[in-house]
Amino acid sequence: MLLDRSLRTNVDTSLQSLAQALAETVRRPPAFGPTLDEMVESMLGPGFAERFFRLLDPRGRPDPRLAPRGRAQLPLSAEALRNAAEGRETYETLALPGRVRAPVRILTMPLIEHGQVLDLIQVAASLEPVETARSRFLFILLGLAPLALLVAGVGGWFLARRALAPVDAMVDAARRIEAEDLSRRIEATGTQDELGRLAAVLNDMLGRLERSFAAVSQFSADAAHELRTPLTILKGEIEVALRSSPAAEEYRRVLTSCLEEVDRLSALVEDLLFLARSEGGSVRVTQAPVNLAEIVAEAAPALQALADTAGVILSIPPSAPAQVRGNASMLFRLIFNLGENAIKYTPAGGRVTITLTQSGNEVGLEVRDTGPGIPPEDLPHIFDRFYRADRARGRGGVGLGLALVRSIVSLHGGDITAHSTPGLGSRFRVVLPLATQA
Repeated sequence: MLLDRSLRTNVDTSLQSLAQALAETVRRPPAFGPTLDEMVESMLGPGFAERFFRLLDPRGRPDPRLAPRGRAQLPLSAEALRNAAEGRETYETLALPGRVRAPVRILTMPLIEHGQVLDLIQVAASLEPVETARSRFLFILLGLAPLALLVAGVGGWFLARRALAPVDAMVDAARRIEAEDLSRRIEATGTQDELGRLAAVLNDMLGRLERSFAAVSQFSADAAHELRTPLTILKGEIEVALRSSPAAEEYRRVLTSCLEEVDRLSALVEDLLFLARSEGGSVRVTQAPVNLAEIVAEAAPALQALADTAGVILSIPPSAPAQVRGNASMLFRLIFNLGENAIKYTPAGGRVTITLTQSGNEVGLEVRDTGPGIPPEDLPHIFDRFYRADRARGRGGVGLGLALVRSIVSLHGGDITAHSTPGLGSRFRVVLPLATQA
């Protein structure tokens, strides 16, 4: 025990100081005046001197300068005598018979002069105060331990309740949040500790969930709207055919119109399925070398037909071969959708330019138009599904073309950006890695 060791160390220090003081007295006794016995008794007191001090010769025999009457016979062990002969001190804890109830601590110290042991000084001290202090400390400790445990328990419970109160509030707030109302937020503590950061993370997660649910709800509404239009047309055509005369030519016209609407529905469903699979990571692109310049050339006739119908000038300058790795049909869809989108929103007499360039390890496909441009508030959303700017609502389409383009570019490890200046036109740029870097 730390207390017991500290008390015993103090006893040893006191014995050493006392032994050194006695050594000076024994070494230089006065020529005239009191005897050595009287001097020791005056220093220590009669009781202590008789019981806890002895002066011995180098062989361990009592020194004749001290009266033997009444002195305690402090034991001298063989080890202490051997250590004294070698000039070393010896500390021992022994039990003495007689009047001393507790063990005593004995110091045997040699008195050395000119390299020779002249005398041995033995001083002792009872360890009764040490044992009393230790017992009292243990009694106090055992008496206060239950009280300390009680105070610690109550204090710990209070501190835990206080520390966990924000957590309970967060749990209650989280329980009140439902999918139908994700606008609620967990009240932040306003601090930068663990609970404050946790509340911020949970609120950020709730914000993302709210946006995701809103996007799903908007997507469902837009999909229902877009699917309703061809279904309404189909229903109307069939009802007209049923009310009209059963002429073969009329049936052919109605069935042809219905077939067109069915094709439109099929294309819409296929596009939605492709987008869902690409976002879910289940679409795998065939990694085959594809000359992107040849794909542009293949798409040129179809785009030229659209441009002629719309009265738009289409310019596709010839380009050097540009090898990329990917799926040829997907890349054809990418080029056609960008070109078709540019032609659709460019007024008659305008110009659409499609260029293919190489720079370093990348291939750049750029589609420019001289249309009305895209408003700044619409530009961040043009790649969203079913999104169309208000001014473009009457131009046909369902708003999936650019969403498909972005998915195809992502599947090929590329990047797409859009820049537009209202009134001056728009520019879409696709960057794909060359085949050697794929």
